[in-house]
Amino acid sequence: MLADRMRDVKITVIGRVPERVDKLTVLRLNRCLEEYFNVVKFFLSFNNTSLKELHKLSYEEAKMRFSSLPTALIETAMKKAVEILKSFKKNGREDSRLKLKRISIRFDERCYDFSKSSQAEYQLSLKVDKEKRIIIPVMFGDRQKEIIEEVLKSEWKLGSMEMVKKEGKWYAHFTLKKTVTFQGMPETIIGIDIGERLLAVVVTISRTTGKILRVKIWRGSEIKKIRWQYYHDRKSLQEKKLLHKLKELKDRERRKVKEQLHIISKEIVEFAKQFPKPMIVMEELEGLRESIDYSRELNRRLHNLPYRKLQKLIEYKSLLNGIEVVYVDPNNSSRTCCKCGHINEPSNSREFRCSRCGAEYNRDVNAAANIAGKALTMIAENTYTSKHQFLSMPNP
Repeated sequence: MLADRMRDVKITVIGRVPERVDKLTVLRLNRCLEEYFNVVKFFLSFNNTSLKELHKLSYEEAKMRFSSLPTALIETAMKKAVEILKSFKKNGREDSRLKLKRISIRFDERCYDFSKSSQAEYQLSLKVDKEKRIIIPVMFGDRQKEIIEEVLKSEWKLGSMEMVKKEGKWYAHFTLKKTVTFQGMPETIIGIDIGERLLAVVVTISRTTGKILRVKIWRGSEIKKIRWQYYHDRKSLQEKKLLHKLKELKDRERRKVKEQLHIISKEIVEFAKQFPKPMIVMEELEGLRESIDYSRELNRRLHNLPYRKLQKLIEYKSLLNGIEVVYVDPNNSSRTCCKCGHINEPSNSREFRCSRCGAEYNRDVNAAANIAGKALTMIAENTYTSKHQFLSMPNP
């Protein structure tokens, strides 16, 4: 019998600072950003990924050098520098150099307060220097406002907050946390295979009978169409040497793809909600991009598909709807027969045919069924684990 499980759900809600903020307040915020950027670069200069060692080597000197900043901001800058350096060493090439171009200011609970004024406006109180705190209004989109109202009712807990400056405008990124409890056994296991030809193949299996209940496919045709169109548009701009327009094109492409991912992830979660006590199961895809090495054309197609982004959105929407999400090892999902368990030789065919029992399935349906089956095995053997991912709300 599965014991009750608790999951910490973390999301980021983004608010926009309106343009009506007085110039002196904006000036102090801009000065804080400039000094914070310098502090992070100072900590990076020690090239140390140990927070404890970096604190010992540099903290006292940082407090003297950057005395205009509150010590709480100096400490968050040190943590941010360690995170940046760790990420660079993990993902950067051996011959590359770390170049910090911009930064966001991280405020923890010591140097910011969030509240709702009597005029029904949301506002931030920020400690950006040694003077009196600045007060900044924040605006939210409809969906973000719903979550923020839950925060004010203590249904979510406020974590750190990042002030981000983008194209001259300021945004507040709030990290929110809530604990969700899952009780007893799931009744429906929903395996999701995410792939290149069919973006998401969903197979639902009854935990008690082991039988497949429903199969549903999301092809992702619109995303592929967007990617293909913008790939050719970029190529055309490069040929015409209009490189200054590439960033604008990239931003439009990202927004359109993101919109489609939200639509698909919402539809998948709505599909899951119709079954009794569903559990969603997906493959752990971290490291997938690094392991892909096919032809140049196929590499471009595979690396352009937003596998991990889709998984994050499915997880985020599922947990908010009280649906548990687990990840399983992707090894042999597409080669194993979901009927008899025999591991077959690799094949390029879109149809899966088992060499032992002769069962025939669509290749991706077979993989999705195996993904669900791995969770069934973990539950039966009591080796079940779950995994948390950090997720972001869409921009307001």
